[in-house]
This record gives sequence, C-alpha cells and structure tokens, in this order.
Amino acid sequence: MRRVLNDVERIVNDIELLDIDAAELDLASYPVQHSGEKIAVPDVGYDATLWRDADDEGIGGHRRP
Repeated sequence: MRRVLNDVERIVNDIELLDIDAAELDLASYPVQHSGEKIAVPDVGYDATLWRDADDEGIGGHRRP
C-alpha cells in the first residue's frame, strides 16, 4: 500500500510540474493550424524490396546466405 501512495504522490508532483512548464510556455498563445489537406494512404502492402537492406534496430541484422 505504501508503494501505491508513493506512486500517486510522484504522479501528482509530475502533473504539477507539467502545469508549471505549460504555463511558462504559454501554450494557449500558439493556435493550432490545420492545413485541411488530406493525404490518402493506400491499403496495399509495401514492396518487400523496400526493406531489403534495413536492419532491425536493437536486435542486429538478418543473416543472408
């Protein structure tokens, strides 16, 4: 139970710090601008050759014969 209370206190403190940072940045003064342009993304799969020389980051590359 003590750990839960510690976690809750930490989260509350983090939220307070975020509120302070947001106030300093004055995020309300920067309006969001939407371009209105929509980009169509096809549902077809990617070409397998697109990933031919790519390695999986963090787990090493694939061995090729």
